Formats: sequence, C-alpha cells, structure tokens
Amino acid sequence: MLFLVYVSLAVVLALWSRKRGHGFWLGFWYSVVLTPAIGLLTIALTQQVVFVDTGNGIKRSCPHCFNLTAPNVTFCDFCGRHIARQTVKQFLQLAELFVGLVMTVLLVRVVI
Repeated sequence: MLFLVYVSLAVVLALWSRKRGHGFWLGFWYSVVLTPAIGLLTIALTQQVVFVDTGNGIKRSCPHCFNLTAPNVTFCDFCGRHIARQTVKQFLQLAELFVGLVMTVLLVRVVI
C-alpha cells in the first residue's frame, strides 16, 4: 500500500513537472529516487516554461521578461537571461540544497 502511494505521488509530481515544461520522465524519476517530498519542493522552485503555437511556429516564453522566443535557444532574445529547460544536473543541485538544509535542521535538533 505504501509503495502504491509513493509511486502515485511520483506520477502526480511528474505530471506537474510536464505541465511546467520540464518533462514527465524527469519529474517522475527525480521524485522516485529522491522522495516525492524533495521532488515537490524542487518542481515548485523551478521556473515555468510555456510553449505557445503562433502563426510563425511554436515559441517559448521567457520566465523573466515573458517575451516569446524560439524554443531551441538557451538565452532570451530580449532580456539576454538564461531560459533553458531544467536539466537533471540542475534538479540534483536543488536536491543537494534541500538535503543539506534537512541535515542541518536535524543536526541542530539533536544538539539542542
């Protein structure tokens, strides 16, 4: 039963990850491997990428200035900031921060 709940939470988070523009499988495996709780926090903190079908093809929104740009560029044409999709490496960097935070809180809790 617990396994079913665990996998169900990972699937829900993967669907949310896909909705935010980062892909289903990245969100699913990330949540399965690093627990749904860390997956939830990480997906919540990632920038949303929105794809829009215009008359000139599909465009991607910049999460910083909200202008539309080509979907395959990594920097916004208007503001120049980085807009690439989140990668596994970026997700793991966020996970390291969360694990460090949790370990710090637990260590302080044990010491006090």
